Amino acid sequence: MDDEPDVLKRTEPSREAQAAPADLVGLEQRNRVLRLLNRAGQILTATLEMEQVLERLLQVTTQIIGAEGSSVWLWDDTEPPSLVCRAAFHPDSAATLINQRLREGEGIAGWVAQTGESCIVAQATADQRFSPAVDARSVFTTKSLMAVPLQLREKVMGVLEVVNKIDGDFTADDLAVAESLSTSAAVAIDNARLVEALQQQMRDLRERNEELDAFDHTVAHDLQNPLALIVGFADVLKRNGEISKEKQKQALALIIKNARKMSNIVQELLILSSVRKREVETQPVAMQPVVDEALARLTHLLETYQVKLLLPQSWPAAMGYAPWLEEVWENYISNAIKHGGRPPRVELGATPRPDGSVTYWVRDNGPGLTPQQQARLFTPFTRLSEIRVTGHGLGLSIVRRIIEKLGGEVGVESEVGKGSLFTFTLPGVSPESEAGAGAGFTL
Repeated sequence: MDDEPDVLKRTEPSREAQAAPADLVGLEQRNRVLRLLNRAGQILTATLEMEQVLERLLQVTTQIIGAEGSSVWLWDDTEPPSLVCRAAFHPDSAATLINQRLREGEGIAGWVAQTGESCIVAQATADQRFSPAVDARSVFTTKSLMAVPLQLREKVMGVLEVVNKIDGDFTADDLAVAESLSTSAAVAIDNARLVEALQQQMRDLRERNEELDAFDHTVAHDLQNPLALIVGFADVLKRNGEISKEKQKQALALIIKNARKMSNIVQELLILSSVRKREVETQPVAMQPVVDEALARLTHLLETYQVKLLLPQSWPAAMGYAPWLEEVWENYISNAIKHGGRPPRVELGATPRPDGSVTYWVRDNGPGLTPQQQARLFTPFTRLSEIRVTGHGLGLSIVRRIIEKLGGEVGVESEVGKGSLFTFTLPGVSPESEAGAGAGFTL
């Protein structure tokens, strides 16, 4: 939008108009505003990218009206619903405004979004609807402001707010200009949202197609190999009734082992599919019982490998969904056992982060991983080419899908010869959530 300000400036009143009678000057001024609004409408509808739409709206608004700054607040329908600052044009404070939230009805912007009515506030701090919290967080002083709803088809999608008129006070003409701009902006924002939704659907479809291809590969290879072994050993038992009891036991043990492997693969495929399809509401989770349940499921593995297990004295809580987190812990711990040293030494822990989130981790004493292996770890349906330990490679794909769906992230730190540290980070429990949940933490 490099040339828009110049285009708007070229519509300043001519010298002849300035010297004409007042009624002619007023007429030309109104015509100038109409030309600016027409040009602004063209500018707003010239792109389908949300960020560009909002940036252009704020630039033309502050220029036409002559204000210090402006911002756009859009509804976020997550619970509880709130207004989120999606774009700001403020001197030295735009970055601090972005992503700030207002509760339903909070502040003047919240009142406008709730009522659908525009307003002009000459002295912001004297208005009982004004919320000083936004200024406090953004280090900006709001003296006067004007707010209009962004409305389309009788539905308010957000608010356009203009602050601190540079010359004089906000007028009814300024309000009419802002309302006209908001009409064009609402259409442009709605179109941009439709495009964003379509692009997301295309990404989802592409991801699902890739998963179907990977699923075919998993069925064709990871399930086919143990199935072939089962059929082979069963055929040996059927045709060679004279083989020794010892070889019969060995054949039956291998049949059982490969049948269990197939069962585990099918179970993990079902888990991976269910996580993608299912939506859950995150709750405060007490992590100790979740880890205990995961360890109980791994009792046989812990005893077989004679694992030295180190646990923390306490666990910080986090926002999540306990049944899914139990799967995460089981995958991480079993991975540490199978790929660890001999005997395995597995350490579990948690580290609170400055931003309030919590990083949980599992450390092993295995041979470590190369950077190339680390890059492939969490890619769906791929697996490490480890010689000592065979595996179907779905566990870490499940972990990644679960944690990202819970609003967190996964990670790994490793160095060849020094073991590995697998992590997952979740949003922490806010004081409000903790107080509201009380004894109702998910166990």
